[in-house]
Amino acid sequence: MLRRHWGMLATVAIFASGSAGAQSPDTDQIERMQRQMEQLQVQMKQVKGELEDAKKKEAEAKAEIPAAFKGAYGADLKPFPAKAPSILDRVKLTWGGFLAAETVYRQHNAVADLGTPFTSIPYPFSPLFGENEFHGSARQSRISLLIEGALDPVQKLSGYYEMDFLGVGVTSNYNQSNSWAPRIRQAFFEYDNTEWGFHFLGGQAWSMLTQNKVGITARQENIPLTIDPNYVVGFDFTRNWQLRVVKDFGSWAAFGLSIENPAELVYNSTGAVANGGNVGGFLVNFANAGNSFLGSGGYANNFAPDVAPDIIGKAAFDPGWGHYEVLGIARFFNDNTFGCLVTPSPAPAGQTAGLCSTIAANTLFPGQQSQRTKSGEGVGGSVLLPITKYVDIQASTLYGSGIGRYGSAQLSDVVVAPDGSLSPIKAFHALGGVVLHPWAGLDIYGYAGMERAQPNYWSIVSTGSVSGLTGFGVPSAVNTGCNITTAASFTGGTSNCAAINKSLSDVTVGFWQDFYKGNYGRVAGGFEWEYVRRNAFPGYGGCPSGCTSPSTSDNVFLTSLRYYPF
Repeated sequence: MLRRHWGMLATVAIFASGSAGAQSPDTDQIERMQRQMEQLQVQMKQVKGELEDAKKKEAEAKAEIPAAFKGAYGADLKPFPAKAPSILDRVKLTWGGFLAAETVYRQHNAVADLGTPFTSIPYPFSPLFGENEFHGSARQSRISLLIEGALDPVQKLSGYYEMDFLGVGVTSNYNQSNSWAPRIRQAFFEYDNTEWGFHFLGGQAWSMLTQNKVGITARQENIPLTIDPNYVVGFDFTRNWQLRVVKDFGSWAAFGLSIENPAELVYNSTGAVANGGNVGGFLVNFANAGNSFLGSGGYANNFAPDVAPDIIGKAAFDPGWGHYEVLGIARFFNDNTFGCLVTPSPAPAGQTAGLCSTIAANTLFPGQQSQRTKSGEGVGGSVLLPITKYVDIQASTLYGSGIGRYGSAQLSDVVVAPDGSLSPIKAFHALGGVVLHPWAGLDIYGYAGMERAQPNYWSIVSTGSVSGLTGFGVPSAVNTGCNITTAASFTGGTSNCAAINKSLSDVTVGFWQDFYKGNYGRVAGGFEWEYVRRNAFPGYGGCPSGCTSPSTSDNVFLTSLRYYPF
């Protein structure tokens, strides 16, 4: 029926058009054409109504459900609403990381994996000095995930997680299964507001003290390109918990304040007071085995009684050429001491009268414990300069009291003072570096760094006379055996080598070369040579004629082959 109406309309239209073209437009013709147009309008209205009726009937036919199917398979139910978008539809996920096949070879055995323990390079007296060391490892393989969500055009929330396998489990070894534990490198979240120039970070990240490439921006730290995961002597960093706020002032300046997780590296060796020992009549406690998720046993799992977080302030400037930073840090060191109230005379039954320092094991003598807190501080700065598009240079320095923890060498922060408190050790750190980019895919790097500590010791007076020296870097330390191999070296007996670390220096050169970069990721290879020198404070009989203190060194060679799939 619809086809018939459309055909009739088309015929009338063609006829009318032909008539109009064949005859002159007199009055009768005009009237006939008007009547024809009116008829066409009536017919079109009729056709339109029929079309609407047909569509309505078709929809009713589709909606009608046979009675036998009422309620079956939900046929008479209304359709479910559209599924609400999940969190994965609202955020951007960016995976990162690499798979690594790496090696390390040392001239002298440091009994270490890829990371070189700079302060433990062996002296010639040790059997380790005469041994080479090689390890092949995939432990530096890394996984990362960046999560980003825009609240609006100026506000963003993001989270970042990064891990590797340089952790050590209870049964970890290289014997068979090589079951090394994963560890957190970074795990933090951020709030960024570009309109206010405001940034907040919470979680575990590189310390704000670490040099940045631009501004004070997380994931834009200027990390040495070394294969060695302990980087290079003189590089200042930690990766620890922090709460950080940063305010940008345009693109040229940023100011930040961060409170960060503290830790105390207490000097505890020859000439120093051990935990639980006594000095000046005081017994001291500055480290304890961990409990409840902190582990237990062994020096590495001993924890100092920190009293407050480290506080770091930094200003960064990007004037258009180069990146410049100045910073300051405040630290707080805490321990507990016990001192006798009186020296009983006569002594209680079965006990011996005397000074506290001579009756440490006499638990019946009354006394008083006291928490003692000392502060440390430091100042520093850095520059990063793009000399040309082929050459970047950098330099950084840090000076202060109690800053050892922030250097890669991990020199001591503090030593026990005669009153039992922890006395900060003054230190100076410096690092210089150059990175060359001769062509795309090749980076050649070189770094030179040093960390140096100053002595901090006292004369101990007992009953009116000097009874000895205590502290850090004491000149009375015995170093006569540092360069002499003896039977005691192999049997664990006395070696006569106190070798209190005075300074560490390091020269590192290496390169990274891309072998493939395309749709399937990137493959890169690297080689590195590192020369580390360890110097001790002079002591009694410290060196052969002509030198001032014992020293040792190590040559370290590392290789790496990495696949970056993302």
